[in-house]
Order: sequence, then structure tokens, then C-alpha cells
Amino acid sequence: MFKSLKLTFFVFISASMFFYSCTTTTKKDEQNIESTEQKYEWTDCQNCGMPTNDFPNWQVMLKANSKNLAFCAPRCMFIHLADSSNNVVTSIDKMEVTDYYTTQKIDGTTAFYVTGSDKTSPMGKDFVPFSKQEDAQSFMQEHNGKKIYSFEEINKDVVVLELK
Repeated sequence: MFKSLKLTFFVFISASMFFYSCTTTTKKDEQNIESTEQKYEWTDCQNCGMPTNDFPNWQVMLKANSKNLAFCAPRCMFIHLADSSNNVVTSIDKMEVTDYYTTQKIDGTTAFYVTGSDKTSPMGKDFVPFSKQEDAQSFMQEHNGKKIYSFEEINKDVVVLELK
């Protein structure tokens, strides 16, 4: 009887420790969850009017002239930037694009953009963004991309050439 009680107690303690260790999170875990979670108040695309929430893996956020501008894809952002009448390109405070591989928001001014691939955004042909040039090169080989551009290289002529 004592052996049976001892065994039952051991099984109970072991099971309790197992379930407790699998379900608890530390403060550090909670901070990591909060810091990687993407929180944006998205609106319709400034260029085409499509709802940006429908395309979370392509979303772009641009802060310029103290205004937040949302785009459904890099294509729409670059078309908007190519329009010199809105003076946005000279006053960019912050730009976040979505890395194609990681789906994390990255700095759009330091990203690498692949064009001409077999992957398209909701708008069709697009500038596919990556945080690392190696990822852009790998993607370009895997998906028949034509060229890799830095943000500084993309102007009105490039937009017209790559999106026609």
C-alpha cells in the first residue's frame, strides 16, 4: 500500500512539473512576443485604394511630411514616390516594407528589391523586398528574377521599365 501511494505521488509530481514547464512563460518570453508582434493601423492604399489589411505580407508603411501613408505593396509605394508632384521622396522619415522570406517589417530604404520574378504581389509585377542582399540573390535565382535594386536606384524610369 505504501509503495502504491509513493508511486502515485511520484507520478502526480512528475506530471505536474511537466505541465507547468510546458505552459509557463517568463517575462523575457512575453517581451519577445510583444517586440516581434507587428502592430499597425492600416488603411486603404494611398495609390490604388485597395485595403492594405488584405495583404499583410506585402504591406508598406511610409512616414513622410509628418503623415503616415499605407500601401498594399511596394509597387504602389514606388509609383507614388515616382510622382514628383507630391514631394514625398524628399521628406521620408520612415519606411517599412515586408521582407518576402521572413514577413517581418524592415527598413525600406536599406532593403534590396528583386524585379521580374515569377512571384507577384496583389498588384501584379512588383519590387520584392529583402533585408539581405544574399536573400535577394537566392530569390532571384529560384524565381527567375531579372534584377536587384537598392532603394536609391529606383526612380521613375526604373518604375516604368520594371512594371510595364
